[in-house]
Amino acid sequence: MWHWIPANTGHYSRPAIPPPYARYDMGNVSAPHRRDEYVPPIPPRNYAAPPPLPPRPGNEITNADPATAKNDMSNLFSAPLSTDAPLSEFKRVQHKVGLLSSVRKDDKPVPTNKFYANFLLDDQTLPVWTQPYSLWMDKDKSYVGMAVSQIRADQRVFDTHNKPPRFFFAPRGIRSVVFSATELTSSDGTSLQMRDLKHLSAQARLAKSDKEYIQFPLVQGMGFVTAIYYNLVPKLYSPVGFKSIDGQTSPRSGINKYRIQLQDNVTWTLYVTVPEGQSLTLALQNGAIVGDKGVNGCVFQIVPSTEDDIDRAAGCYPIDGSLSGSIDGSNGTYTLTYTTRGSSNGGTTLMYALPHHVEYATSKTTGKINSTLAATVLGNMQGYLTNVIEVKVPIPSGLSFDPYTTISGKQGPQYSDEVKQKIREAADKEVNNDVSSESDLDSMYYSGKILLKYAWVLYVCQYVLRDSDKVSKLMPKLKDALGRFISNKQQLPLYYDTTWNGIISSGSIYQDFGNPYYNDHHFHYGYHVAAAAILAKVDGDAGDGKWLGENKNWVENLIRDYANPHEDDKYFPVFRSFDWFTGHSWAKGVFESGDGKDQESSSEDVNAAYALKLWGQVTNNSNLAGIGDLMIGILRTSLNHYFLYLDDNKTMPEAFIKNKVSGILFDNKVDHATYFGAEPQYIHMIHAIPIIPASSFVRSPKFVREEWDQKLSSIVDGVQDGWKGLLMLNLALTDPRASYEFFSGSGFQDKYLDNGQSKTWSLAYSGAFL
Repeated sequence: MWHWIPANTGHYSRPAIPPPYARYDMGNVSAPHRRDEYVPPIPPRNYAAPPPLPPRPGNEITNADPATAKNDMSNLFSAPLSTDAPLSEFKRVQHKVGLLSSVRKDDKPVPTNKFYANFLLDDQTLPVWTQPYSLWMDKDKSYVGMAVSQIRADQRVFDTHNKPPRFFFAPRGIRSVVFSATELTSSDGTSLQMRDLKHLSAQARLAKSDKEYIQFPLVQGMGFVTAIYYNLVPKLYSPVGFKSIDGQTSPRSGINKYRIQLQDNVTWTLYVTVPEGQSLTLALQNGAIVGDKGVNGCVFQIVPSTEDDIDRAAGCYPIDGSLSGSIDGSNGTYTLTYTTRGSSNGGTTLMYALPHHVEYATSKTTGKINSTLAATVLGNMQGYLTNVIEVKVPIPSGLSFDPYTTISGKQGPQYSDEVKQKIREAADKEVNNDVSSESDLDSMYYSGKILLKYAWVLYVCQYVLRDSDKVSKLMPKLKDALGRFISNKQQLPLYYDTTWNGIISSGSIYQDFGNPYYNDHHFHYGYHVAAAAILAKVDGDAGDGKWLGENKNWVENLIRDYANPHEDDKYFPVFRSFDWFTGHSWAKGVFESGDGKDQESSSEDVNAAYALKLWGQVTNNSNLAGIGDLMIGILRTSLNHYFLYLDDNKTMPEAFIKNKVSGILFDNKVDHATYFGAEPQYIHMIHAIPIIPASSFVRSPKFVREEWDQKLSSIVDGVQDGWKGLLMLNLALTDPRASYEFFSGSGFQDKYLDNGQSKTWSLAYSGAFL
């Protein structure tokens, strides 16, 4: 969760903080080393109240919608939600962070939260992470080039002051190889140009002129770092130091192969594809590898491996990737198909897949070889000679609006008369609350949590209690409260930004956790979308049924902002937040960052995906519901590799898994902390909130039990505020009876409820599986 602290927010008194930390300087690291004393800084955060959590529906009779019961669509991503302009209620503005002159937009939306964002911002010198590589523009005193680094697992730097370690990171600044040219001697005469900005790839150019440049395709998982030289004399540097360069047997006509050993004793393989009619000889001169003449269209490919099988991919490189996906019963399949250039003996390129890919890779992911490379913080990546990575994951096909559990032996939600009476007593009080006033905040995040809290109370009244009086009392209040946002009359109205193409808060950089700068959009808007879906469902069953049709466009404008599924929608980038390669979302927007993109709340990522599923169901959009299902299925695998640590986790460093949760996960660092404090309940529950029907599918009963026994049971008695309610509702994912007894017991106090949590929902969820 990449949360900003708003400046002056009345109900939630939160002090302002400076803009997010962008850089830390480890110096010019020229060889692997450790800086164990160095603690990567993170921006401070303050919460006056803990981040809230929505309530939950409960019902003896399942309300599963038919929209996702069977989905035979061949590709979930085949059509946009809409191609209409954003609603006129959103004032058009230009963003305060303008596009650099070197960034070519081509009248298309510009992604804000993608892996290459550092190359779009400020001086463009901070790294981007394609995994397993990082690349950055290196402005040395005597040259300009593109530096390349790939960190071995034994180079990761760990906190040495705490056990388990509070953080670990991959050292930055190790320039193993720098692609340059004899002509690129000054940063004044060289620009880093960015073009073809897509959700899986981008094209970078180090250019001296329109005809003299080096092109670098940036594709997630690319096995080679590829540099294509146009009208320049190639020159490669290595501050680590070149020890030797030796020619090898050519794998294919027109391709020269070299082994380059560095002073750190790591050997890189270099393949050079020389266009027909041209020639090029490389030699080690004065510590640099230099070509004997200029070339045009000459392809350099490097990989820190000496595996001979890689020869079969030499000459072929990816420039882009396309996404397709489908649902079949209880499984979802997604396919990353890579567009390639060049030719190879095997007819494919080299790709490296992350652990969550490998776990569920299908037979279409062919060409597995004996080559693994370490990602910065995501375990080891497996090499494949392939143009396709296809993954088939379990999805929660039985998940809908009702409480849902994966606890063995538990069926659908069932309620005794005694439990219903407890729920009714809580609802009697909460339906009388002033929803409009409570949600009248200067934060899309906090207001969204409040709205979803009461949406779940409404759901419980309709489908668990079947109490029409309570529904008729609460539903108009929720419509009125949501209506303020739909008419864009909230304290900080939303704008449509024509620079980066998105819906942003009209607040300052200090407000709403950076929403105006594209932080956290999936968190913020996911809450509103989920609340709208529940309201639409209840209104369809117990109201006049008009609310959905009257407000559908507003809801889908928010969805298009964070989860636009198709490039035909020219008003929003494709999947601003969710990263289909790493398997989770990134929360950081248009801020440069020394450790790359990050995400603090994996569970609010799940909530954003679940909101898509619910909205797809109420609108009978099986593709959207299927996308939500597929995202949840992917999150179940990726989060349990990288964010949520079972004792037998084999992906993350052994010492670090004892933390049980990641804390903040960056491209290049994992910090067992939050942006708002270091209390253990903060660090653990930010990966649990909100407890929703989808929670149990991702946060398994086994994980929740381990986390409870090892980290939470010892602290819960000392927690006397809203975090206590979050801890105890989370316990329902493994021990619903203990959770229910807490919320229904005589010792319960309202102060234990977080401001986004209702007692009604807490009882309905925990009481559903006794």
